[in-house]
Amino acid sequence: MSYAFARRAVAALCLATLFAPAAQAGDVTFAIKNSHPNAMRVELYSQDRDYVWPGDNQDYYLNDGETKSIPLSCNDGESICYGAWVDGD
Repeated sequence: MSYAFARRAVAALCLATLFAPAAQAGDVTFAIKNSHPNAMRVELYSQDRDYVWPGDNQDYYLNDGETKSIPLSCNDGESICYGAWVDGD
């Protein structure tokens, strides 16, 4: 996959965070929308510890145009980023 295409694919993935009322400190829900014309796969990464969601060599699958709510249990104040790629690449 070319670097330019990868950048466009990731740019097409709009990421919005919704901070749901927490049942316990550190709970968060990410609402992720795939604006790319192809299906995408997403992982979320802790920047504060060695942890990946969903983990175990799995990822979140989003069809084109799909919005998915992804609830996470994390540490209070933890920094989380994401990685996304076109399915099949």
